[in-house]
Amino acid sequence: MTDAEALRDARAALAATAARLETAGIAPDQLATSVGARRVLGVIPRSATMRRTGEGWRLGVLITTREGDAWAPATTVRATRQQLPGHQAESAQQRRALRLTALSAGFDEGAVVDLDARLLPLDDPEAMCAEVAPLVLRDGVVLVRWMTSAPDSALRPLADYLHEREQLALLTAAGALDTETPAEDGGAAATTESEHPL
Repeated sequence: MTDAEALRDARAALAATAARLETAGIAPDQLATSVGARRVLGVIPRSATMRRTGEGWRLGVLITTREGDAWAPATTVRATRQQLPGHQAESAQQRRALRLTALSAGFDEGAVVDLDARLLPLDDPEAMCAEVAPLVLRDGVVLVRWMTSAPDSALRPLADYLHEREQLALLTAAGALDTETPAEDGGAAATTESEHPL
């Protein structure tokens, strides 16, 4: 299989996974980009905000869309005014500020927002061959680096990874899991809210 064919198949598999999750009633995350504080017309102050860019389903180290795009997550927050008890650290305060910013940007209470995710170049075989995570293209095969420190010998075929994460998402949505699934990368590749279901 050529690299271009492998990427075409990968996009189809990602889109099919998203379609099945949507059919199962699993709500997508909201994709957004950060917009820094600025002045309009040089004088009117505008606070930092978020701009909505789409929707996608978070599957561990990947986000997939209905169109079969793949995104590498960065920061995930839940839009809420709720203040989690016992957190006094500066990082917790920053995350609370992000939650409130998501609300002020128009996201619904409780919405999961994937902020500043990176779109992977699935239509560019040369660029994908240069990727190191979370998706890599090696000799006509699309593989997943499911943990940032995983060596090439531990890369997983995309189809297997998507199947496993889809089943986990369906079980979680059905209430079959009592505990949260820990972030696979230990927080190295993405900052993930502890309450994120996936």
